Amino acid sequence: MATLEVALHADLDMLRLFDASLRQDNRNIDELAASCGADAEALQAVAGLLPVPFLLACNRRWASSVSPGWVEGSCPVCGAWPAFAEVRGIERNRYFRCGRCGGEWHARALHCPYCDESDHGQLVSLVAENGGSNASIDACRNCLRYVKALTRLQGCPPDTVMIEDLGTVDLDIAALECGYTRPSGAGRPLETTVTDKGATRRLFGWSS
Repeated sequence: MATLEVALHADLDMLRLFDASLRQDNRNIDELAASCGADAEALQAVAGLLPVPFLLACNRRWASSVSPGWVEGSCPVCGAWPAFAEVRGIERNRYFRCGRCGGEWHARALHCPYCDESDHGQLVSLVAENGGSNASIDACRNCLRYVKALTRLQGCPPDTVMIEDLGTVDLDIAALECGYTRPSGAGRPLETTVTDKGATRRLFGWSS
């Protein structure tokens, strides 16, 4: 993260950086990092936060327009892969939650959101050894991907999904130790056009 100090003073193309972060285009972010001598993974981590307020606003505007029949693996608002699944209430209805825009959509049970695998023999659930947790890991042996599943009475507010995701990092570590990963990049490409209206072109609006 210390290498990002140079990015504070570099003449980064902020329009390109915001557009790349909005579309989760890591290749473009890596090229921008190389151009100013910053660590690519560190810039990816910070740049990933840039569009979050905008995407939360998009979700507030469009959430009511999302079709109840949307059961794809990616977020219907911003195209991101799910941060986790919520298993809600007595009915145990499943919903995916987006860590970028805070959106939610119906999730099919016993179905991999990444590769569409539905063979029960290829889908596994990893649970804590003590059995006292309200969280588990749904994993796919076909694509070796996973999604966290949290059992709760109701869904968390949109602006706390990212915090909930970070708060269950122990599940991510357990999944990695078992050989499963989360995909990088977007689940579905965004058809967006970002234009410059004369806003600041610095990484932050202040300088040290």
